[in-house]
Amino acid sequence: MRLFGLTLLALLSLVSLSSPGAAASEPPTVAQVGPIQSGFDPLGAPVQSLTLANGRTVHYIDTGEAEWRPVLFVGGTGTSARAFEMTEFLQTLRRQLKLRVISVERNGFGDTPIIPGWSYGDYADEVRAVLDHLGVTRFAGLAISGGGPYLAQVTAAMPERLISVHMLAAATQRPAADPVCKMSTAALTAALKPSVQNPQSWWAFPANSPTHGIPGFSDRAYDEGARAFFIRGQMGDPAPQAAEVQRYCGPVADLAAVKAPAFIYQGTADPLVTMQSAEFWRAHFPNVARMRVYAGEGHDIQYRHWDQVLIDVSGHPELTVMCVRGKSQALSESKAEALVKAGATAGICAWRK
Repeated sequence: MRLFGLTLLALLSLVSLSSPGAAASEPPTVAQVGPIQSGFDPLGAPVQSLTLANGRTVHYIDTGEAEWRPVLFVGGTGTSARAFEMTEFLQTLRRQLKLRVISVERNGFGDTPIIPGWSYGDYADEVRAVLDHLGVTRFAGLAISGGGPYLAQVTAAMPERLISVHMLAAATQRPAADPVCKMSTAALTAALKPSVQNPQSWWAFPANSPTHGIPGFSDRAYDEGARAFFIRGQMGDPAPQAAEVQRYCGPVADLAAVKAPAFIYQGTADPLVTMQSAEFWRAHFPNVARMRVYAGEGHDIQYRHWDQVLIDVSGHPELTVMCVRGKSQALSESKAEALVKAGATAGICAWRK
């Protein structure tokens, strides 16, 4: 039906738009709408895949622009390629320092199916393939906790490509006499099953952990556990975890050819990775640039001092991240030591809240 050249629908629309009753009951959220974004905001680094010449598919993440410093990140025991996202509470600083993080997923976790007999050598080959695919010739290596033995093997395999090496509360190989190394595969699998099938248990930090001060950290950690152990429908299969633990009972990497500067970070009260591991790395890396020991701190130093790690990886180990009178600063080591006596604390000021 038409009415004076207008359809009934159009007339109703005009009435609706001009009706006083249609006015918003609340004021706008902003006084004026400015320019509208044209691109998407990132939701985290996507997992990519690369098929190797042997037919195996490798999964990895790549976070930054091509001209930034590449950093190979190796997460702790039983983690997926996206474990690095748990450190992005300091993404602003990472991007300021122009650090491009790459992480290659290990056998059996996340998107990567388990292959029996997979070894450290296979991982080093896969890392090399991903780096070559991305056009990365030189990189810094960074390992957290159980990622230590993997990074050690990578550094031994390609020492000429290293910029620096960073070991954060990094575990070493277990001695053959270790009780865990004497367990049968069946017994070890059964022992690991409860924690693998409950990511909240696997990623539980003590109540006094500073990580609880990071908004959303615990939930992100639980998400990582769910991805590592369930994302492909593997339903918490403990077999990859058992294989990883048994791998820790293998041979120690020969680091004699690794001339790049090594940085070791360790908490003296770490019940999982003790000072003995830190001393092992100090004795085996030929060029230890810094041994950063945090008195009375535990296994979470890898997150608590991530700000300092980023500064070190960027090539400024002479600087120390401090909170001075409510302002986060990167200061010379001598100045930082003097300010501690005046109440300054390590790390950005958010840690003081």
